[in-house]
Amino acid sequence: MGWTKPQKGIAVRACRAAGIDDEARALILGQIPDHRATHQGRITSTSPKLTNWDFEFFMAHVESFAGGQILHYSKHYWHNQSKSGLSRLRHKAETLARRLEAAGFLEKNGEGLRGWIKSRVTRGLSSDLNSLDIDGLHALIEGLKAFIERKGVETSD
Repeated sequence: MGWTKPQKGIAVRACRAAGIDDEARALILGQIPDHRATHQGRITSTSPKLTNWDFEFFMAHVESFAGGQILHYSKHYWHNQSKSGLSRLRHKAETLARRLEAAGFLEKNGEGLRGWIKSRVTRGLSSDLNSLDIDGLHALIEGLKAFIERKGVETSD
């Protein structure tokens, strides 16, 4: 998908306002999971793999560097946006798990989801959905979606 022109402009202005140079900006971009900020061998905000969540993640880091507030946004705005993105992913995973529960492929009341997380995502470290970072949530969602497709479970997506 890539960041939109307005998102790229906001990122540049925010970095400038926070006193973040190109080298520091590349370091922040380099923290985005799965090398999504890497395009044609270099770290760049023009990478077509970058997502809206990546933008929120990046801006939260810039905001933190600036002392908790950047540009015209309210204090901790981007930090809260980034947390909200994780909440949306958790909700998506729970929705997919409920579909599998309803179809009889996962144990009810979240037990099947907790088992899935422990055995397939964290490799025994945790069964808690809230313990998953962005990479874990993406892995969980993609795994659930693939299982739903293989089993032919009806979805509204």
